[in-house]
Amino acid sequence: MTPGPDLVMITNLVLNGSLRVATAAALGMITAGAVQAGLGAAGLAALLAASPGLFAAFRWAGAVVLLGWAVLAVRRATARVGAVAPAPTPEATAFPVPATNEPSVRQAFGQGLLCTGSNPKVGIFLMAFLPQFVPVGMAPEIGVPLLAACYLALGLIWLLTWMRLVHRLAPHLRSPRVLRITDSLTAVVFGLFAVRLALGG
Repeated sequence: MTPGPDLVMITNLVLNGSLRVATAAALGMITAGAVQAGLGAAGLAALLAASPGLFAAFRWAGAVVLLGWAVLAVRRATARVGAVAPAPTPEATAFPVPATNEPSVRQAFGQGLLCTGSNPKVGIFLMAFLPQFVPVGMAPEIGVPLLAACYLALGLIWLLTWMRLVHRLAPHLRSPRVLRITDSLTAVVFGLFAVRLALGG
């Protein structure tokens, strides 16, 4: 739930698209987390932790995905250079029109799925972090999935809350200049996380 690629993607989708596509991306992220938790419980997390070569391959694949999104964000920011905001009208202020290149719900879900799913550390973290909180007397094969479900539910609530906050501020943040700044920041964050993931940090 700390700031990272997921939160950056959600913010960008709300500002450049709509709550609908941002929600689809959030559901994709939670789905990826659930899949990683399931695979971790099945032993994949332990396999990755014990196989440096395989883990490095997953890390590099995730870094490439993040770097690709950083490049796309740079292209969006560059395309906005020189753009002029349209004259405000009461209708536009009350109902800001999202960008015409808004992804579909299916595309947004896939982006969220890929954003979280391409980071192998998610499953390893869940499998290393959650078992210590299983109540005494409860079987780990029951306690860990329950805790993972609670963790993912809290993650979804946090993403949805953040979306609503950004959406409320969106009418003040959709000028070409502000969108160019957010795209640039998005590129920087994705680029930094790509490098960090590639280096194993």
